[in-house]
Amino acid sequence: MAHFKVKEKDIFFILKDQLNYKALCGLDRYKELDADTLDMLVSEAVKFARGQVARLQEIGEEWGVVFENGQVRCAPEFKETFKMYGQNGWTAAARDPEYGGQGFPHMMRIIINDMMYGAAQSFNMAPSLTHGAAHLIERFGSQELKGRFVPKMYGGEWAGTMALTEPGAGSNLAATRTTACREGDHFKIKGSKIFISWGDHDLTDNIVHLLLARIEGAPEGVKGISLFVVPKIRVNADGSLGEPNDVICTAVEKKLGLHASPTCALNFGDNDSCIGYLCGDENKGLSHMFQMMNQARINSGVSGMTLASTAYLNALAYTKERIQGSDLFGRKPGYVPIIDHPDVRRMLLWMKAVVDGMRSMIYTGAFWSDLALELPESEEKRHYESLVDFVTPIIKAYCSDVGFRVCETAIQCLGGYGYCKEYHLEQYLRDCKILSLYEGTNGIQSMDLLGRKMHMNGGAPFKTFIAEIEGFCGAHKDCAILGKYIQTLSDVVKRLARVAQEMAGRAESDPLQWASYTYPALLCFGDVTMAWRLLDMAVIAKERMEADNERDFFHGKVMQATYFVDTTLPITLARLDTCTGNGREIVDMPEGAF
Repeated sequence: MAHFKVKEKDIFFILKDQLNYKALCGLDRYKELDADTLDMLVSEAVKFARGQVARLQEIGEEWGVVFENGQVRCAPEFKETFKMYGQNGWTAAARDPEYGGQGFPHMMRIIINDMMYGAAQSFNMAPSLTHGAAHLIERFGSQELKGRFVPKMYGGEWAGTMALTEPGAGSNLAATRTTACREGDHFKIKGSKIFISWGDHDLTDNIVHLLLARIEGAPEGVKGISLFVVPKIRVNADGSLGEPNDVICTAVEKKLGLHASPTCALNFGDNDSCIGYLCGDENKGLSHMFQMMNQARINSGVSGMTLASTAYLNALAYTKERIQGSDLFGRKPGYVPIIDHPDVRRMLLWMKAVVDGMRSMIYTGAFWSDLALELPESEEKRHYESLVDFVTPIIKAYCSDVGFRVCETAIQCLGGYGYCKEYHLEQYLRDCKILSLYEGTNGIQSMDLLGRKMHMNGGAPFKTFIAEIEGFCGAHKDCAILGKYIQTLSDVVKRLARVAQEMAGRAESDPLQWASYTYPALLCFGDVTMAWRLLDMAVIAKERMEADNERDFFHGKVMQATYFVDTTLPITLARLDTCTGNGREIVDMPEGAF
């Protein structure tokens, strides 16, 4: 049974009707592109995901990862598809043609990942990490490093990773102990890294690690961390592969999910012969790496959303076919499809709403990212930079957590069958769980949102984000049918802004109490963002519904928005009350009382 399901019409509605993404072709970088070319890329991504990548979901789950004699082996089909993925341009679709890219808008990378992660998350992590690593070299590396590594990474010949986490350090990168000792034009690297996704495998002849290390004599803490390019196999001056670079895989984690994605422990320089090349400026490694980390955070949200999407569509298909029980009010004779049962419809409507809302949230953030990166220096450019800064932790945390809940709800729709491996939903649930832990746990994301993002640039990200939603509410407050729902959103946004500002003050005066409630506050920001994006789609759909013959499609956009506002925003308001409450149980609870 083909597991991957996607509804292209929903995707194009967001891209074309809501965002008008063809407007990006008006930017200088994309002036050679047009709307038809963008549409074609989206359709081809869906086709490639269905035809080549989706089959790897089941193959990878059955094969897993084989770790023998210090070497990792994956399913042969993974190797074939990885190479095809690069050769067909998917890895570098949005990168500079000078290094093998196709020059598409940055947001197209997000849309491609939507398809590919939904088709096989374990697999797509490999080209996605490779893209991120190669882009770091393209952005910060010397011309020599760019020419030596980037084209082969973008082209699917070599793979890449981000090697950050160390034993005992977790997300605390200030505790990095891997060292780099200067030796001519390179550095000797020595240290250990853990939890390195796709840290070793046989998909490619070489793996290029983007690694954080501390140059001897560098300051302690994050201000003394530098970024290095460390290949598994040394690369000769002519681009050919040389001898092994003293990078050893010592273990592969046994995990709840993502069984086909090798999560590795790596030792660098056990034999004092691991060399690395400085990428960017000394002691600026963390700021350089944040480019890749922010991409990875957004991709965590993309993964949560797209797993939720295919889980919902699988559940929807099942509920239309599964015959069980009689209609509660006798509207139909005999036994009926379970989609006729009110509680099943409740679950389906909630899943439909949050999947569409999350996809709109993510695509909107990606659209803003292109404007932030490619507009000429101006107030408008800074406006979009602020929006991207603010929405990134919301996308990462909210979409990973809600995506997990959708996978859980989809299983519930199938009843006992949802718990069985015959259907794919249980794998979605297991694979999805890691996303709230990746790239800084969601609790860390919430402290970033309610802390640094509230204060940076004089509070510009927060103020810009709130003003964007208030502008929408003001423009559409008199919309027939939807006006009262938009007014509800407006009221909740005002309350959210007051609470966020009160919490910002508490961060200074009572930081423990503040940190106890940043995560619930992030959920409130997520709820409000979802309501905004859903209502924005509903406003567009309402106009189309009156003139278009596909009334059900547009009616669904309206009803999912009104349902979400009616059932979620009251909970959001109640949660906001807890964020500024005076109860100190979290802080004051004695450790022995837990």
